[in-house]
Amino acid sequence: MSPVDQGGLFLIQFLTGLVIFTLILRFFMRATYVDWRHPVVNFIAKVTNPLCAPLNMVLPKPGRWDWSALLTAMIIQAVFVILLGYLTDRSFSVGLIAISAVTEILNQMLDMMFWLIIIQVILSWVSQGYNPNTAIFYQLAEPILRPFQKLVPPIGGFDLSPIVAIVAIKLTQIVVVGSIAQFGQSLV
Repeated sequence: MSPVDQGGLFLIQFLTGLVIFTLILRFFMRATYVDWRHPVVNFIAKVTNPLCAPLNMVLPKPGRWDWSALLTAMIIQAVFVILLGYLTDRSFSVGLIAISAVTEILNQMLDMMFWLIIIQVILSWVSQGYNPNTAIFYQLAEPILRPFQKLVPPIGGFDLSPIVAIVAIKLTQIVVVGSIAQFGQSLV
């Protein structure tokens, strides 16, 4: 592959990743009931609405779970895998394309959960008082941390649930998503 081809592939991969990141963020924002009046949240909704609109006509109206955002992300990832195969002169089976799309979306969702927890922890150390810009991170991370806070109560005033949540997220990536990806590799 020539440097120009590699540059073009990088650009396609970057743009695809950015679109998928935005769609997954939209899914998490709906799921956690983030305040939709916030300018950043409103921007994410406006940018992703054209992508989700076709599936919103077919799927039930989005409530808390915006399935059209996740399905759109999977379709875009599948198209990227097909395009990658075309650009590298490789042919992928339908099963491999589907598994690749699912594992990539799951990995990105789990990565986003990981980083939301990290950002929320850092903000809890440095941010004093209410700030609408940092409140979004609390609203996004709180539902992820809630089950772990029930398992691990604060010890000496310290909330250790983020550590347990991060370990659980990374184990899920390694064991569950890794097993699905390994199965997909057997389809090659």
